[in-house]
Amino acid sequence: MMRRISYIRTSPEVWEQIMKRMIRLNGLVLKPEEARDILRYLSANNGLAPEETKPVFWEAEHRLFRDQTDKIPADALQHTCNYCHTIGRVLTQRRTRDDYEKLINMHLGLFPGAENTLRPRRPSRLQEAAPVAYSAPTGSNPAVVPAAAPAVPVRTDGKYPADVAIEYLSKAQPLITPEWTAWKAMMRTPKLEGKWLLTGYQQGKGRVFGTVTIERGTAPDEFISKTEIEYATSGASLTLTGKGILYTGYSWRGRSTGPKSAAPPADPGTNPSEWREALFVSRDANTLDGRWFWGGYEEFGIDAHLVRIGSQPLLAGISAYSLQSPSTSEIRAYGANFPADLKPGDFDLGTGISVKRIVKRTPSVATLEVDVSPKLGVGIRDISLGRSAAERAFAVYDKIAYIKILPDASMARLGGTIAAKQYAQFEAIAYAAGPDGKNQTADDVPLGPVTAHWGMEEFVSTPDDDDIKFVGSMNDSGLFTPNMEGPNPARKKQSNNYPTNNWGDVWVTASYDGAGGSSMKARSYLVVTIPIYVKYDQPEVDQ
Repeated sequence: MMRRISYIRTSPEVWEQIMKRMIRLNGLVLKPEEARDILRYLSANNGLAPEETKPVFWEAEHRLFRDQTDKIPADALQHTCNYCHTIGRVLTQRRTRDDYEKLINMHLGLFPGAENTLRPRRPSRLQEAAPVAYSAPTGSNPAVVPAAAPAVPVRTDGKYPADVAIEYLSKAQPLITPEWTAWKAMMRTPKLEGKWLLTGYQQGKGRVFGTVTIERGTAPDEFISKTEIEYATSGASLTLTGKGILYTGYSWRGRSTGPKSAAPPADPGTNPSEWREALFVSRDANTLDGRWFWGGYEEFGIDAHLVRIGSQPLLAGISAYSLQSPSTSEIRAYGANFPADLKPGDFDLGTGISVKRIVKRTPSVATLEVDVSPKLGVGIRDISLGRSAAERAFAVYDKIAYIKILPDASMARLGGTIAAKQYAQFEAIAYAAGPDGKNQTADDVPLGPVTAHWGMEEFVSTPDDDDIKFVGSMNDSGLFTPNMEGPNPARKKQSNNYPTNNWGDVWVTASYDGAGGSSMKARSYLVVTIPIYVKYDQPEVDQ
């Protein structure tokens, strides 16, 4: 038993951060292959069970949220851990009560400023009443200025915030759990070799279909992958090769690379030369779910769902998000093992929609001519091919009622000189009124993204607000590119007349030309802030 390591269980990312801290603080010398072996050992013997990881796997996927308030299980963590860390890093750890106390002490020793949050000092004697302060703005009567509220709320029970957090974590996230005991007893590396069907989605680019071929690497938990994908909307294709490691019997971390272009693409969300992979392997080892991501802040990514390809026909989905009633159109169906004698009647899109003919076919893509009858009910439908079905594959609608921008609020970061830019991607999503015939109600049906005209409007929050001139620009695909970080000599704030940064907040607008000359408009809120200049930990567990 090692006095600290044996009393912690956590994710590969956190174990790597612990190793890096030991290297920085204690002069630890490790060869790369030694570090990899240690990380494998710790993940296998002091890792997390699948049931413990799945609710917070978004941390490994590097997903960006508007905020994490809905993911914080207790206020005790909001006023301590979440001030500095993502809550995901906290929820992926299991310790004894004694080790949680040592963790608090480590923070106090290495980061003295944490004392104000974890164990703020209390007055040793009664304090004199604060003197009355007056404020007399020009042209107004004097007024009493209230005393400033403490940075950390004072608890009525007298407990320190750190002690409350320790009480919660030691009960909610103990070192030994039934889930971990059961998983460690049967943990093994599943056989992932073979071909997998990919269904995915990238914000701003749409649906992604393709295949991933996995081969065994030099060690039982190492794999080699080849990924071939096609964007259904644009028809663009991409091929990458990579390597992956499977930690704790279910947690895939990989890195794939593609052909490098001479110059960076105008759209950084297109054709990445390298992306990272975080995938969760199901208990039966027949599906993988997760995210592939890239960018300075991992803001670009593909939500990926992989299904093992066998010998039977397999259907992934179709290119169309919605079909109008009535209409006739061509759509592409994606999958695997499509038979050579594929017939129109093999596809089932539900009542009132028929496949007239198969325009062309390959083993993985079939172009279908479909006819939609008039006066069909608005709703979401499945599509099936034999025994294989794609659930909620498309919508049927009569007309577009309105559009929304997703996300409804986002954040970008300035950069480009000494720090990376954080881009923001938006989409205009069309909606049809649901059965109640009213817009903006719970039964409305999303019809997928539409081509919109993008722009920005001023969000007035300060006097002489001029953010729209400096924060950045929108392109015709809904991608916001932030400006360079400052200070910018061309921009001066009224308060001090000194050059300042290009930060600010604006409205992002989208307008869509509907049928009959009607125009629909929506907007979203965007904050453009300063870069993250320092990253203390940069996990590389996929290398």
